[in-house]
Order: sequence, then structure tokens, then C-alpha cells
Amino acid sequence: MKASKNSKFSFKNLIFTLICLILIAASVLAQILLTKNQSETKKSDEISLEESQATEEKKKPVTLSFVGDVSLADNWHIAPKYDERGGIKGILGENILKIMTESDFMVANSEFTVSTRGTALNKLYTFRAKPGRLKIYFEMGVDLVSLANNHVYDYGEIAFLDMLEAFEKYEIPHVGAGRNLAEAEKAYITEIGGYKFAFVAATRAEKNIVTAGATENSPGVFRCYDSSEMIRVIKELKKDESIDFIIPQIHFGRENSHNLEKEQVESAKAYIDAGADAVVGHHAHVLQGVEIYKDKPIIYNLGNFLFNQEVVDTAMFQFKITGSGELEYYMLPALQKDYKTELVDGSKKQQIIKDLNSWSVNAKIDDTGKIIKS
Repeated sequence: MKASKNSKFSFKNLIFTLICLILIAASVLAQILLTKNQSETKKSDEISLEESQATEEKKKPVTLSFVGDVSLADNWHIAPKYDERGGIKGILGENILKIMTESDFMVANSEFTVSTRGTALNKLYTFRAKPGRLKIYFEMGVDLVSLANNHVYDYGEIAFLDMLEAFEKYEIPHVGAGRNLAEAEKAYITEIGGYKFAFVAATRAEKNIVTAGATENSPGVFRCYDSSEMIRVIKELKKDESIDFIIPQIHFGRENSHNLEKEQVESAKAYIDAGADAVVGHHAHVLQGVEIYKDKPIIYNLGNFLFNQEVVDTAMFQFKITGSGELEYYMLPALQKDYKTELVDGSKKQQIIKDLNSWSVNAKIDDTGKIIKS
């Protein structure tokens, strides 16, 4: 029996409809897949852009500046001159003050306690200031101070604790001292120009030890007469892969001597071996040489920066990162004279550079102050 003409037409129509539906479904599916692919590509591009921007962020030039011993004690020389001369420009030259305040990060060794309480320890010199003196650090552009030295405990534990509270009140970060060992050895970690820096500080300055060292349950400074203590801290920081640079400050060296002690050289190199990216020293009251060890700088002593009535050569150390990520190091010669510190130029600058070169090891400072490996 033959199928009717209408039946044939209906079958063909059904086939045609099914084909159309399949084509439409394929088209819709293709559009969905295309949209998904475009979305994933856009997301990937956004991630790549973010990664690129993060990389670019790390290419910002950075300047860190370090100076040596600073005393703002009321019972010493500089703070009274600050009052007498009408402020910061009476104790710092405009040339060096400009560099300090314009640096991306400025670090100083704060060599006095901050309190109106306590009794002076039995030692030749004891320094303390009223808490309000810390405001001078703002005028100096100081972002961080080292408290790991032999004068922060001059008036005993009560004054030492007052000092810690004062720095916290004025929100001035500090390293190298604390209410216990955990605080004293704790690093100050901060991001500067897209790079993460860790700063730590310790002291091995005293031959006759009277400054209290922090313990698990008692306040004091972070000591490094045993170098393994600082090595331990540096190695622990090195485990944190987010930290780009570790810079310890060490209060060490023989006072009023340009010659290095064996312990200075050995411990500074050990800190580099442990993972430090530079070592910055102070305490000697005078400048000592620099060394490039494993392509990293050791600044053995920055000496007095703004400390007393003496005429003394000094310098500012600068740790720089260029826009392309290269590291550069500089020593900027300065002079403390007549209760005021200023950058120097001309023959005086060249004399300080010449002296530094004569004391340095595997390093040379050129006429611009740049430290290069020799």
C-alpha cells in the first residue's frame, strides 16, 4: 500500500525541522563556548596585567639612608643647642636635612634613654631626654631607630620601659630592644617601593657589660656577643620568601679607633652568610671602613652623626635600588662641628673618601661617594 502524498510531505517537513533545530542548537552551543573562552581569555589577560603591574611596582627606585649615633639627651650637648638655635636647622645643615627628609626610608641609632625617672647607672656617661624630644625625629625624617646600644638603659629598668612606651606613644618604630627577648629580637618589616625589607638590630659594644640584655622574661637590648643569636634571627627571616632584603644594624667596634676588631669582621661576614643583604655598624664614634663581601656591603662604623661637641668626620650610608632593580651603595661624607652636622664638598669630601678607602677592604668609594668592589 503506497503512502499518501501528505504523509510524505509531513515526513520531509519533520526531517527539515529536526535539521534546523540541530543547527540552531549547534549555533547556540558554539556561542556559549566562544563566550566562555573569551571570558577565560579576559580573566587570563587581567591576571597577566596584575602580575605585570606587580612587577612594575617592584621597579620603583628606592633610597634607604642610615646614620650613626644620635643623642637628643637633655643632659648632653645637642638638645640644648636645638633650643638655643631655634630648631632643627640649628643642628642639621639644610643639605643633609633635605636628603634625610626626602629618603624613602631613614634610619638612625638612638643613643639615649627617654624618661624623667630612674637612677643613673654607675658609668662614666649617662644620657636621657624628656619624651617630647622624640618629636625632633619627625623633623629629621627618621622612620626607624635602633635601640640596641649601650645608652638606652643608662637610668635602669624603669626608665628603659618608659622609653619603650614613649616611642610607642609617638609611633616611632624601633628595633633592638624590648620588654623581653621576643620583642628585642623582633624584626621591623615594611614595604618600600614595592620591596619588602626586614630590619633588625643588636649590640656587642660594651667591654664591661652593664646594659641589660633582654631575656625570655625580662627587658633589655638584643645582644649579639654570641653571633649565633643574630644568625638565628636572620635565618628565620630568610625562610619568609616574601622578604626581599634583610638589613641588620650592629652596635660594635672599638671606640675612637678606625681599626677593625676581629669579631667585627667575623660576625659581619657570618650575618651575610646567613642571608643578610647589608650590615650597618655604629658605636666607634668615628668612621671605619667598608667592605664588599659576596657582593654585599658591610659598613663597619658610621660613627657619631649628631652626638656631641666634638669635631668629627661622619657619613650617611645609602642603600639604593634603581628603577631597573639594580643595587647601588653610597657613602655621603659629612662633618659634625659646632654642635651641627652638614654634608661636605670639595677637598673635605675628598679627604673623608680618601680616609675611608684607606680603611676599607675589597671596596673603593669613588668621587661621587659610590661604593664599588675593588
